[in-house]
Amino acid sequence: MRSAAVVLVIAIASIGAGGSVAGAQQAIGPDQHFIGLVNGSNNAPNVYTVCPGPASLNRRGPVAGGQTLSVAEVAGGAGYTGPFSQVYAWFAPRQNGSTPRQLRFTTYGRPRSIPTSIRVPCDGKGTVVFSSCPYLAPCAAGWVPDDVTVQFVNIAA
Repeated sequence: MRSAAVVLVIAIASIGAGGSVAGAQQAIGPDQHFIGLVNGSNNAPNVYTVCPGPASLNRRGPVAGGQTLSVAEVAGGAGYTGPFSQVYAWFAPRQNGSTPRQLRFTTYGRPRSIPTSIRVPCDGKGTVVFSSCPYLAPCAAGWVPDDVTVQFVNIAA
């Protein structure tokens, strides 16, 4: 039942991204368009954080458990794999010098849990980058990342 709901959410999300979604569990290949999904959505999804105590600006904390990132192939989406056969996803860092933890995807439609060890802003907006080129790697031309804007929501406030 849950996987059927995920497929439905991916299909609905792809309508806004300009195309149809490829079958789940299909290998990611070169020269394909894709969209990144955060908790099954690419339309300003919430990412829940656990930051007990008083609120303060620029405070960071862990993501709550049970949340996912995934990639869906679409006929004409924001992202493009270029010559590569994988997609990496990470929370864009807000401070220079910090290297984000990346998740690597080689298959469409296979959600991966966001590690609760990842620290993000407790509240506010952020970005999850989905890219066939790893973070700060010198990659060949032709790839285009898909940035998904997220809303961080502190559930421990």
